[in-house]
Amino acid sequence: MFQIVPSRQPGVTRLFCVPYAGGGPSAFRGWREELKPEVEATVVQLPGREARFRERPYREMGSLVEDLADSVIPWLNPGQPFAFFGHSLGGLIAFETLHVIRQRTGWEASHLFVSACAAPHCEPILPRVGHLGDQELCRAVNQRYGGIPAAVLADEEFLQATLPTLRADICLLEEYQRRPPRPLSCPISAFGGAGDPTLPENHVEGWREQTLGSFERFVLDEGHLFLVSAREPLMRHVRETLVPAACAR
Repeated sequence: MFQIVPSRQPGVTRLFCVPYAGGGPSAFRGWREELKPEVEATVVQLPGREARFRERPYREMGSLVEDLADSVIPWLNPGQPFAFFGHSLGGLIAFETLHVIRQRTGWEASHLFVSACAAPHCEPILPRVGHLGDQELCRAVNQRYGGIPAAVLADEEFLQATLPTLRADICLLEEYQRRPPRPLSCPISAFGGAGDPTLPENHVEGWREQTLGSFERFVLDEGHLFLVSAREPLMRHVRETLVPAACAR
């Protein structure tokens, strides 16, 4: 199960944030404090990382999103707006979870924000790496996405503790079933990095086909892992999007 601990403040928009492969709640550090009180940001705590590092990570998307929906739905009230933000793998998890929530309850999100994430129907442009040995996997991930310090790569004990979760997330992403577009009704905002070698511009634009609502695409002067370096413009867009929507209800 997932650890979802938002408050039950009436009238706020609930924003569920889903981190990237291998990432934990610290990826969204500061979001809750800076978006409140109009937006209540809650980071989805996936098993196998940070405070939950002893728990077995998911390796299959279907069971993950079914369990995540189990945890999210009790915190949703009819008529109260909610939204999802997902980075990289987290974008696909958010998209699939919204489909499950709609199937079970009929409720639609106010908005879906995705960053550094190819549209669900777009085939990956890079070869699979989940089968590689530990050191080879680390090098491949670092070459693609960056963000792994040399000291971490040299720390065998740390790698042995964290690699199982990273490998599970990579395999989950690589086994994800790409299907024709299944559009949501909510608006979608998609962010891409101009310097991200893993994500062609048309794969970001592809999110337009996954919504019956409005769509906006933003290109940032960033690489792949820009949740920290581009935090201010990301949160500004989230606030400007969700607060007027909440006030209009």
